[in-house]
Formats: sequence, C-alpha cells, structure tokens
Amino acid sequence: MSAGLRLGRRDLQQGIGGLWLLLACLTIAVAGLAGVSSLSSAIQSAIDGQSRELLGGDLVLSVAQRAATPAEQAALAKLGTVRASTTLRSTAQIGSQTALVDLSGIEPGWPAAGKVTLASGRMPAGAGEAAVGRELAERFDLPVGGRLRIGYGDFTVSGIVADLPSPSGFALSPPVLVDPAGLAATRLVQPGSLYTSSYRIALPSGSEEAAVGKAFQQRFPDGGWRATDRNEAAGGTRRFTERTGQMLLLIALGALGIGSIGIASAANAFAASRRATIAILKVHGARGRDLLVMLGTSVAMLAGIAILLGLAVGAFTPAVVGWAARDLLPVAPDPAPQWAALGLSALFGLLVTIAAAWPPLARAARARPATVLRGDVGEQRSAPRDLVVVLLMAAAAIALALATSSAPVVTASAIGGGLVLALLFAAAGWALARLARALGGRGGPLTRLGLAALHRPGAATVRLSVALGLGLSLLVALAGIGGSIRAELGQSIPAKAPALFMLDIPANEEARFRALAASELKDADLRLVPSLRGPVTALNGRPVSAMSAIPEGAWILRGDRGLTFAANLPEGNQVVAGRWWPANYRGPPLVSLDVEAGKALGLKIGDTITVAVLGVPIEARIASFRTIDWRSFGFNFAIIFAPGALEQAPYTLMATAAPTPGSSTIAFERALARELPMVSTIRVSDVVARVTTILEGLDAAIRIATSIAILIGVTVLAGSVTATRRTRLRESVLLKLVGATRAQVLGAQAIEFSVMSGGIVLLAFAAGTSAAWAVVTRLFELPFRPDWPSLLALPAAGVLIAVATALAAAWPALSARPATAFRSL
Repeated sequence: MSAGLRLGRRDLQQGIGGLWLLLACLTIAVAGLAGVSSLSSAIQSAIDGQSRELLGGDLVLSVAQRAATPAEQAALAKLGTVRASTTLRSTAQIGSQTALVDLSGIEPGWPAAGKVTLASGRMPAGAGEAAVGRELAERFDLPVGGRLRIGYGDFTVSGIVADLPSPSGFALSPPVLVDPAGLAATRLVQPGSLYTSSYRIALPSGSEEAAVGKAFQQRFPDGGWRATDRNEAAGGTRRFTERTGQMLLLIALGALGIGSIGIASAANAFAASRRATIAILKVHGARGRDLLVMLGTSVAMLAGIAILLGLAVGAFTPAVVGWAARDLLPVAPDPAPQWAALGLSALFGLLVTIAAAWPPLARAARARPATVLRGDVGEQRSAPRDLVVVLLMAAAAIALALATSSAPVVTASAIGGGLVLALLFAAAGWALARLARALGGRGGPLTRLGLAALHRPGAATVRLSVALGLGLSLLVALAGIGGSIRAELGQSIPAKAPALFMLDIPANEEARFRALAASELKDADLRLVPSLRGPVTALNGRPVSAMSAIPEGAWILRGDRGLTFAANLPEGNQVVAGRWWPANYRGPPLVSLDVEAGKALGLKIGDTITVAVLGVPIEARIASFRTIDWRSFGFNFAIIFAPGALEQAPYTLMATAAPTPGSSTIAFERALARELPMVSTIRVSDVVARVTTILEGLDAAIRIATSIAILIGVTVLAGSVTATRRTRLRESVLLKLVGATRAQVLGAQAIEFSVMSGGIVLLAFAAGTSAAWAVVTRLFELPFRPDWPSLLALPAAGVLIAVATALAAAWPALSARPATAFRSL
C-alpha cells in the first residue's frame, strides 16, 4: 500500500469533516439522473422487447380509404401469415348517451402476433357482438351483456378489452372490436369514408421487416401504402418517451451541475478541516502527491457511497413508477435494472465529482506549512494544471451528454444556455460582493456586519449565487411554460374552438345534415368542407419509398394526410409565396402547401407533389405556400388542392358546429346519431380533457425533476453555510464578548442572506420568465399567459427558503458559548 493510501486510511478515523454535503448533493443528483434515464430506458426496453406483440405482427402494411386490390392481396399472402383489419372513427350510442370510439372490424385469428387481452368475457363471435375497451365500459357502466349501437348495427358486449396491439401506442378514443360481418352491419364503410385497412403480417424467420415493407411499397408505388415494422412499434409512445425523457434528462443534468457547486464546497470545507494535519505532515517530510491521495481517498469513499445510493434509487424507479402510474402509461416499463442507464449515471457522477473536488484538494495539498500554521484564512489560487483537470472532466461530461442524446442540438443548446446562466449568476454574485464592499461603511452596525460577510475572505457568495440562481430560474421557467399551456387548454381552446367536430358526412346527405343542425342548433356557426385522405407518394417524380430517410419536420410524408379542395383561401391561412388560384379555376392540378413542410422538404413554387387518392396517383404542381394559424381551430389542411382535381373522387364532408354561448349540443348529437348514424361526432371538450390528463402527468414528472434541482440548491446553501462554521463561530464569539446579543448576531446574518438571496432571486425570476416566454411564444407559438400570482410568489418563497435554510445552518455557531468556543478555536 502506498504512503498516500496509508495516510488516507488513518485520516478517515478523524471523520468526514464536511463531506456530508458531498454525500447529500451527489446522492440526490445521481438518484434523479439514474431515475430519469432508467425510466426512459425501461419504457424503450419494454417496447423493444414486446415490439412484435405491441404491433400485432412483424410488419403492418396499411392503406387509407380502400382495401387491398386482388393483386395486392396476392402479394401480401406471399409475405407470410396475414391478418386484416379495417379501422375508423365512429360514434357509439349507449342508451341516451354517445361516445367517440375506434371501431375495428377484425378477421378471425387477428392479430398475426401477440393477442388481445380481455379483462372479462370473450372475443366477438358473430355479427351482433362487440368487445369494447375498458375505458368505455367503465365510463358508461357497460358490462358484458350490455347493449350499444354503432352506425346501423346493434351489438351485445361480448368482452371487455384490457389491452390490444396498436402501432402508435397512444389512442384518444377507446376501441371497439367487431368481426367483418359486424362491421358490414354498421354500413359505415362506404366510398369516401375515412377508414384505414391494415394488414398485420407474421414474416418467416430471418426476414428483414423494413426491407420487406419497402419492397412492397416500391412494387405498388401508387398504392399509397404505409409500412410500419417492429422498430416503429408503439411509435407515438416511443417518440413521446424519447422527447419527455430528453427533457427530464436535461433537468437532471442541470441538477447535477448545481450539485457540483455543493461538491466543490464540501471538498473545500473538508480540505480546510485538514489544514493543520497537512501542515504537520509536511513539516515531517510528507510529499504533496501523498497528501493529495490522502485527501482524495476520503472524497472517493464518500463519492462512491453517494453514487451507489443514487443508483439504488434509480434501479427501483421503473418498477415504482410502473406500479404507481400503470393506468396512465400505454406501455408498462421493464422493471429490471437498466444497467446501461445506471452505468451512464455513475459515470456522470464520477466526472462531475472529479471536476468539482480536484481544485480545493490540490490547493490544500500544495499549501505551505508556514501559511497554515499562521492561521491564514485566505484561499490560494488554483494552479493552471488544476484548471486543465476541471476542463477535461467537464468536456468529457458534455461530450458524453451529446453522444447519448436523442436530440444533440437541443442538448447542446441547453448546456450552452446553462453555462451562460451560470456565468451570469457568478457575475451577479461577484457584483453583489463588490457592492457590499463599496457600501460597507454605511448603515448601522448590524447592516455593516451583514454586508461585510458578503465579501470577507472565504465567502461563498459567488457559489451560492450560482446554485440558488440556476435552481430558481429552472423552476420559474417551467412554471411559466406549464401555466401558459394549461391556460391555453383550459381557457383559450374552449372559448375559441367549436363545440363539435363531425366526420364522415356523406356528400349526398349535406342538405339533411344542415336541416338537422338548423333544427337542433339554432343560430350555430356551422362550417362544412370536403374531406379525403391519402399519402404523399412522390416529390418531383421521385417516389417517397425510395428516400433513404424522411427529413426532420417533413411530417406530411408520414402516413396518410387529410386532403381537401377549395376555391377560396381558408380563414386563418396566408399565402407567403406564389399565388392562390382564381375561384373559378379549371386547369391542371394545383396544390397549396404548408410553408414549414415545404421548407423541410426543400420544395419551391413549380415543383410537383404526387398524392395517392384511393390508390390513384394525382400529380399536382405547387402553386403557393401558406402559413397556417393552427390555433384558429377551424379546418386546417397542410395540402389543399385547387378545384377540378378531386371532385370526381368519392369524398365525405367534415363539419364544425359552434353553438351560441350557453347552448347544449346534446339534442343535436342524439338526433344526428338517430338520423345519420354514419357520422362520427367528436366533442372538443373530451379531446381537451384527454390531452390535459397526459400533460398533467408530464407536468408532475417535470415538477418532480425540478424539485430535485431545488432540493440540491437548498442543500448546497445549507452546506456552504455550514462549511464556514469556524469563521462564523469566531465572529459570533467576538461579537458576544463586546456585548452583542444573540438576536443582534442573528440579525446581522439575516441581512447577509437576505441581500444575497434577494438580488439573485430577482435576476433568476427575470431569466426564468424570459426563457419561458421564448419557449411558449417561439416554440409552441402560444400566447404567454402564465399564472402570474403563482409565478410572482416563487421569488418571495425563494428568499424565505434561502434565508430560513441559511439561518438554520448557521444556528449552531450562533448559539455557541464563548468559553466553549474559545477552547475549540
């Protein structure tokens, strides 16, 4: 064993000397980081491990508004075992009530892989039976044996569905499963109806799902086929998890960054507690290298314990969250420990610990014995080689974050923004100390003492400013963003949006539909537009199936798109390039595109886009690009055709109904279900409630992650105050000897903490509010409308918590008796 390790082993017998702060900060930070990364990894692992079952096969080939042709069916049959389904949105009548459902007609043996899990009952066995989703059954008290009506068909509930394969993972309406005869009885699948035919395929062993899907698309390039393989199973859940996990991971990394300040303070306090020991050992010939190993041994032991404790919390997080939120998550997380995520968290913790602890330990090991024995309280400067170690560790941590991120650009921006904020708060702390020095001779004795504490040798003003400022900025920013989104969902959408959206209105029933609306929704604002669906199959003659990858932001190439034709520019749209066609246009097919989609695809005026409508390719020239106000809550289509191109294709109508304030739509919905049962009705309030539930769950997760950052900030504050115990003890004793009361000493320290936290909290509020405004208005394109009373309460709460925490940490020094204190100094 080397001399340094022997010294380290003996040194540990003296206690940890302030390293409890390192233990606390690193444990909390690693626990948050390991928990977030483990949960995200566990959900991804569950999706990957069950991808075949979640998808219902190895490959799903789907097409809109039609079934496969005989030639396509023959090609499908050669691929493997095929199970077909036809899915559409519809309105179910349960007694006098109605509900939007996802109706699927499935053939025997569906799906090709995996299974439908039933909570009770059995699968439908005839035209008069249906299996319904558990949410629908619970909402309408619909048991096995209950009755419901869909379209023109009456059904008896044969079973309650607990789980079934879904390509996306998320669904905004509950499922209803019937057999092909039951679907035919509804008479909902008509030319122009918005339905999707899906063919789940179990491929032979060794097949490459993606290659098989692409080959099928290329064989039928004009068919409008969409291929989803096992790697895209639960695609909506996968994308949601990746983006949410990335956001939470950035918050957790921010918490670890704040914790690094506490680690540095802990290492500094620990080194200060060993000053006398280091001086004595140096006088007896100890080398600086051995002393550094001695100090590092204690730090490494505590860091190891902290990392292990944090990893233990992270290892159990997926199982705990899976149990607590089992009804909110579409895919249950894999409860097994996520070793890669845990290893990554441990590595982050190790890198940050070395970067934060190295400078104070290296300075202490280099300290001259004479300086220490004289009792000099000033801090040495770090040597250039110490800063090299810090920069290398920090660069490694940043590189690791970027290399493992699913959105490197976002991660880089967040890290850059965090570093800028850290420098801003460090500068603010330095400015506060300088201002306190300039004002040192003003005010009464208590004020002068409080201000002097901000700039005295060894003061932690800069470190505390960074820790408190970063934590509160994050809290204010997330509160502002969440408040604005909740205001939009809770106030703007219900106020602006129509009460009802209606789909699949037969074009030949328009007059009847309008008569019903006029009868049951007097003075309502009623709008109807033609509606079709079809995928984009080619750009400038190049098939989409031949593209190696779909560009970021080119969402119009993913799956089927809603299509319409219009003579006049829709409300909420503005042409920004090209020209809108004349209202009486008759000529070659023209289209107008969403400008953002056009930019993502690199398209320009005059380029061509091919869309498959009912399997028939229609090539049109781009006449204009439009900006779309998606918040207008009208019918917004990314692709609009000029008159003359789609009128001959079978199409249906979509409608919105906005009744006068205070009017009920119930009578109209019942009349519509009775007279035009093929029409699907969507209540905007139901969709908003569903989205709100998802966002509330996300908001809760973000608040938990942010609370970790705030908790670390408070811990850093308490620890940094405790680290100056000896200095505060000396001052307290001297003040008491000259007649100061405990209340006066406490008042001086309250002034110190109030001035520091007050200035930093105001800056943090400004920074957090500015960040929230930028995200809400620029990224989400929503008005910035946070809950101002709650937002304004955060700075006041921040000051109170900071002052209370600091005074509680300083209390032992304030309450020390002079005689006892002098013996310990």
